Amino acid sequence: MAEEVWSLIDKYFLDRTFNGIDWPAVHRQIEARSPMSEAEAVDEAERLVKRLGDRYSRVVGAAQAAKLNKYDVTGVGLNLIIAESGEMRVGAVPAPDTTAAAAGIRYGERVLRLNGQATAGMSSFDALEAIQGDGDRVEVEVQAPGAEARTLSLLKAYQVKNPLSKRLLTLDDGSRLGYLKLTEFNAQCNRRMRVALRELERDGAQKLVLDLRGNGGGVLDGALGIAGMLMERPLVLYVNDANGARQPLYSREKALSALPLQVWVDAKTASSGEVLAGALHDNCRAAVLGQRTYGKGVIQGVFGLSNGGALIETVASYATPSGEEINQKGVSPDEEKFFASDVLGASFIDADLKSATFERLACAAEVGRRARD
Repeated sequence: MAEEVWSLIDKYFLDRTFNGIDWPAVHRQIEARSPMSEAEAVDEAERLVKRLGDRYSRVVGAAQAAKLNKYDVTGVGLNLIIAESGEMRVGAVPAPDTTAAAAGIRYGERVLRLNGQATAGMSSFDALEAIQGDGDRVEVEVQAPGAEARTLSLLKAYQVKNPLSKRLLTLDDGSRLGYLKLTEFNAQCNRRMRVALRELERDGAQKLVLDLRGNGGGVLDGALGIAGMLMERPLVLYVNDANGARQPLYSREKALSALPLQVWVDAKTASSGEVLAGALHDNCRAAVLGQRTYGKGVIQGVFGLSNGGALIETVASYATPSGEEINQKGVSPDEEKFFASDVLGASFIDADLKSATFERLACAAEVGRRARD
């Protein structure tokens, strides 16, 4: 297990200085201690991760790893990576109690097709799009080294809570306001948001509030998807990975609503919540109201381990479409605002909604473009 953890950190960890550690020397020390008992390997792995000095990276046991399944955006327990050869592979040991584990899918197997689509040339986000199609099953063609390819039909298991609530409120002027409260970004958030937006428009909503207060984040795919539902194929963020590459990420979701939009944030809005707020702001789609957000601008990968546990490690950082780094800075609101519901509780949200104005605020990105022109 210690060898597994070293290899995953060596390949994916964002800080390529490894906090100043002589990383090859650490590997030699692990090899010199082999074989280790399971307890010794766990202790060694935990010490190894702690030495990286990254508060977001850690090794967790099997019970904690199982709790992370609620963020499984594939719904079947697959962690997919693009290998250096360009092949798609299973990037981590499928977590126990997932359908991928039950089907016998193993770490390192080649993934040849997803729901009938050849994986050659796919990015990781292409793969998610192929998997997250309609239906409750995913058809996966995999091949272990030296074995025949096999096709498996995996049942999606979204056993997670609904992270979205919605309401339609008639205001004093007779207009109708749709309110969307998103508490986290999990495996259900995209499909739930898709349904909610369609229902609110069908029922006559004329403007929208997206409340991200208290949303600590979750799967990045949720922020990408929801941004696309509210804008036409927007640039959502820039990702800086362990290889030093800066990659722009665009949403592939179909735009579902062009209604006037406000986004509410607070100091507990973090990670994917900040990505979504920053994307809607920098694309001049919505005014952001509330307090400066938390400032967590790094992405963690979750990699299953052979003992049933998992390694959580920081694999990338991100910036908003205007190039602003989020980590330790947060997203600044267009208008600082304390809501009645911040102080008096959720029962006062109606008062906040009735006092909401949708006057157009100056868009910083738009102002910047005009200045350059």
